[in-house]
Amino acid sequence: MRVKLAGMLLTLISGAALAQVGGLMNAEVSERTSINDPARAVHSMNGPWLAFSLPVLEGTRSPCCWKGKWNSYREMGCSLEGAHQSYGTRSDSPLTENVIAYARVSGGEVDSLRVMGEQCPMEADGAKVAWIGSVDTDAGLDWLESVARSGNGSTKGTALYALGLHRSNEANDRLYALAKEFSGDLAGEAIFWLGEARGVDGFDALKRLLTELPNGDSRREINFALAQNGSKPASDLLSDISQSDRDPEQRGTALFWLAEEFPEIAPDLLLEALTGEQDEDVQEQAIFAISQLPAEVSTPLLLELASDKQMPRGLRRQALFWLANSDDDEAVAALAELLTH
Repeated sequence: MRVKLAGMLLTLISGAALAQVGGLMNAEVSERTSINDPARAVHSMNGPWLAFSLPVLEGTRSPCCWKGKWNSYREMGCSLEGAHQSYGTRSDSPLTENVIAYARVSGGEVDSLRVMGEQCPMEADGAKVAWIGSVDTDAGLDWLESVARSGNGSTKGTALYALGLHRSNEANDRLYALAKEFSGDLAGEAIFWLGEARGVDGFDALKRLLTELPNGDSRREINFALAQNGSKPASDLLSDISQSDRDPEQRGTALFWLAEEFPEIAPDLLLEALTGEQDEDVQEQAIFAISQLPAEVSTPLLLELASDKQMPRGLRRQALFWLANSDDDEAVAALAELLTH
């Protein structure tokens, strides 16, 4: 009887810890909820892992790990120390109001950062975890920004992801500042999350960055971010970029993302680029973008362009090339008929 009672007590304690720290399992948890600043907690830990809760935007799906075939993934939970399986969210992932940040600290520096939904099972394999609960908004944002600025490659990206999800409007300003100040992957990921996660405020930031950043890779990332934003203002701005931006490569990639994400408005813009655009590389990008439209739209357009003797030979050849590389049987048949004439 004593053994059974002890077992029941242990189960109750474990269940309380599980509810307290998201889906964390098999961890040696020490509560430090009197500390509401992750940076301060890092310097007072007696174990390798720090965990705390962050509020996220309404409609956020719970991030977790998955396994299985592409069309039949199932949630399987994650591991503090082990390699992630496929990580992210799906359209049927549960909604969450908060995410749990798990940070591994070595020598006062964060060398691993994982952001999981509260419902996501997290295997700790006996690791010591300091749980500080919900953190002060400014302190949490300061900490995430500092990791984004000074962490290693993977922790930078995860910190930017957490900023993208954060409920505070100030997270938008932090991502904007990082995108404007830095270059390379850091700027690109900050720009991406402005478009992907931050809605109208993110769009406004992208619009400002378009006027402020110099020509180059970071500025061109705005096209992809606008495509992920998915809003009517974003598609309108992407259309404007494709027609009148100062950077030819920016115009060309805008055409591609219009075809990928806004196929209902793209055909007219792509055809207009073939007649109104002076840059040959952009014209070729327009042909390629046409080939990325749904087959029932792309095949007749490419066939028409390939048959148009008023079209420059180079563009006609591009249209033929993409017809020949199509997986659409009707495109192959149409190409064969065209070549026999």
